Amino acid sequence: MSNFQELQAEKKEWSLASDERLFEKLKYLEDNVHASTHLVFNSMNELTRAFNAADATLNNSMNAFNQMSFNKFVENVVEGQDGDF
Repeated sequence: MSNFQELQAEKKEWSLASDERLFEKLKYLEDNVHASTHLVFNSMNELTRAFNAADATLNNSMNAFNQMSFNKFVENVVEGQDGDF
């Protein structure tokens, strides 16, 4: 579909056929906007899933480091108490 300049040129001799062409152009525009909106919506959902996966991976890594730190702390406490017995 072409742009609306063709229809604008017809405005002095507007007819039912012009109305039909205008309707077709508007319908085409509506379909394009709807398809683009659907594409953006799906992209945002995909991006949200990717961010959630990255957040979970980051939290798992931080938990693993915290666990290693706690284990090292416990090992140091146990080694420090070995001399007390």
